[in-house]
Amino acid sequence: MADARPVEEHIDSGDFGLALLGFASGSMDALAFLNLRQVFPSAMTGNTALLGLALGQGNLVAASRPLVAFAGFLTAASAAAAGVDLCLDGCPVSRAVRRLLAVEACLLAVFAVAWQFCDRPISGVGLYGLIVLASSAMGIQSFAARLVDRPGITTVVFTSTLTAVATAVTAALVRRPHRLPFATKRQIGMFLIYGAGAIVAGLLASEGAVIAFLPFVAVIAAAGFQWRAAAS
Repeated sequence: MADARPVEEHIDSGDFGLALLGFASGSMDALAFLNLRQVFPSAMTGNTALLGLALGQGNLVAASRPLVAFAGFLTAASAAAAGVDLCLDGCPVSRAVRRLLAVEACLLAVFAVAWQFCDRPISGVGLYGLIVLASSAMGIQSFAARLVDRPGITTVVFTSTLTAVATAVTAALVRRPHRLPFATKRQIGMFLIYGAGAIVAGLLASEGAVIAFLPFVAVIAAAGFQWRAAAS
């Protein structure tokens, strides 16, 4: 696959695309936690804790939900990586990213449509089907964001990002010229946008039909920005 372009120290269309992906994962985590029995489609660290807690309490039903999310995320991320290596070898990175986002958007569209036909509270086969769709979409997104190759940027897991931010802020405070690196500012922005996605999903929690389309719309917009970045 062709190498990504060098990253310049300014905000461009690629950054806006990644920000929208972060918004999508934040909104998806929030709506899933509220409606899919406390599971995180993109935050596998959180799912690992939930899985351990449920197993420690001997609650196998509760453990099955984060386990299914974990399996869906890893399977989809692995399939995305294999697809790029086997089918898109030699393809420009930007085109591979757009194709992965198209697949993710399809999964999110199915998720949003299926959401409309599930009784509330969501349970049974419908619950696990939605968890698989959501976590698989986030797994594909995770790999696609890695291909964009912005230093230290992720759209689905922010624990290491927060560590990097804390380290950079501390260094800026104690060392001259007391200035944050551009990459750190980008990381802070991405984390805040992930949080904004969760806030918006929380505000729309009572809008049962609308909330399910929020991640889909964000990913479609992100694909548009990635296309614009490749064309510029």
